[in-house]
Formats: sequence, C-alpha cells, structure tokens
Amino acid sequence: MNLDPGGYRGQDPPTVTLSIQPQTVQEGERVTFTCLATANPEIKGYRWAKGGVILEDAKDSKYETQVDYTFFTEPVSCEVHNDVGSTNVSTLVDVHFAPRIVVDPKPTTTDIGSDVTLTCVWAGNPPLTLTWTKKESNMVLSNSNQLFLKSVTQAEAGQYVCKAIVPRIGVGEREVSLSVNGPPIISSDTVQYAVRGDRGKVECFIGSTPLPDRIAWGWKENVLETGTLERYTVERSNNGHGVLSTLSINNVMEVDFQTRYNCTAWNSFGPRTVIIQLEEKEVVPVGIIAGATIGAGILVILNASESH
Repeated sequence: MNLDPGGYRGQDPPTVTLSIQPQTVQEGERVTFTCLATANPEIKGYRWAKGGVILEDAKDSKYETQVDYTFFTEPVSCEVHNDVGSTNVSTLVDVHFAPRIVVDPKPTTTDIGSDVTLTCVWAGNPPLTLTWTKKESNMVLSNSNQLFLKSVTQAEAGQYVCKAIVPRIGVGEREVSLSVNGPPIISSDTVQYAVRGDRGKVECFIGSTPLPDRIAWGWKENVLETGTLERYTVERSNNGHGVLSTLSINNVMEVDFQTRYNCTAWNSFGPRTVIIQLEEKEVVPVGIIAGATIGAGILVILNASESH
C-alpha cells in the first residue's frame, strides 16, 4: 500500500562530499576547497573549520586560501546543516614543505663511559631523509631521530649535526654539543723550541671537562705550579676551550736543552702527564739574509743588462 501518493521524500541531514583543487601543492600556493551537498529539507548554511577552529571568513560552499605546512596535519572540515541536522566531512592537504624542526636536540654533558642518546625530530613532506654526523666528518652515524652512543670516550666529545632533506624541496640542520667529563686531556707538542740566550717558553694546553684543578711543572728536582723559581716562571691563562700553562725560561742555556719538562694536570677524574723536550732553534744572522738578498738583486740586474 502506497502511503505517499504525492511522492513525499524522507527528510534527512545533508549528504556531503569535500574536494580540493589542486590536490598536491607547494607551501605558499593557493587551493580551493569545494563542499558539494544535497539535502532535503534545503541547506541552511555551511561552516568551515581548520584543526577544529572555526574559519569565520568562510561561510559558503567554497573556501579558497593560501596553504602552509599546518594544512598537512590539521584537517579542513566543512559542516553543512539543514532543519533536520548537520553533516561534517574533513580532509588534509598534501602540502609539500621543507623540513621543520619538531624536537630540537639538547646540548648534553655526560661522564666518560656513559651511554648517550641525542634526539632530533623533523617534519617534512614528501617524507624526509635524516642523517646524524659529527661536525667536519661525512660518516653517517644514524638515519633515525635518535643518535645512540654507547660507552662514550672523550674523543667523542664535540659538535654533532642532525640534517634533514626533503628531496627537491629543502634542507634543514641543527648542531648540538656533547661534552664528556673525564681526566685532563693535554694537547701539546712533545718537542718545543727555544733560542739559546733568549727568553724561551714551554707550553702545556689542557682542554678537557671539567677543567683542571691543578697544573704543575716538574723538572730535575723542581716543582712549580705558579710564580717564579730562579730563571723559571709559570703562568696560567684560560680561554673558551681550556687552560694554557706556560713555563717561561730566562736566558736559555745548554742545560735547558738537556732537561725533560713534566707537565701534570689533575681534575676530579684523576691526573694526566706529558713530558716535553726543549730543542735549540737555530737563528740565521741578519747579515747573511741581507747579503743573500743584495746578491740576488745584483744577479737580476746583471742578467737584465746581459739580455740587452
């Protein structure tokens, strides 16, 4: 039995489809969202939102805007309503964008022998490739968000680079420092030079963390941390990378070239020592240099006159 001879249609909330044009875009380009709806009873209005936040300037069936990277993760939704109810559909935009940092790597200080994890998270579209390297090295240490270093040594201290590449779109990178606490590291030449009769010096550079609590010079039966002892003076200076201890020698003599100089530094992890030998630096008398220069000049003049 037909209870609806007049062709009555059932009343329902709107049926909605949402489309984007163009479907794939670069960050900064414009797109148009189109909300196609059919409804009985008639449509009363449209409401647009992005990431759940109402877009007050969009109130009809089309919404045009310039897109950025947020459209890749925050869906745009179109809600259509009539007197019966409302229907909401949403979509993300395939926005291509250069790497953006999500979690910045944090500078880390640890003790020698500890395990360390450095974390660096990027977002990008199309999917990015990520590499960890130590600064001034091309060796890739990890391709994931985390760089895990097991039982670190003091040699592993330094700057690390976390680099993200979105092919054909862009590159991003961050640097992060790793400090490794351990015994003093002494980086000094074991052979240094001085001129007999002049004021000479022997240098000892300590660049570890923590910085040394004490630095002492020893030679023969002498030990000196700071100040002056006979012809010898010890001075200490700090720069951003460590401590320089200098043993100055007044009126360098033959005996100084036969002496071994022992530089020892202590911190909370213990001592380290280096032994430095002083060798004589030959000085070319000024007269010989001047004579050689004048002789060369005469030779050039003679050659020039002969060529004419």
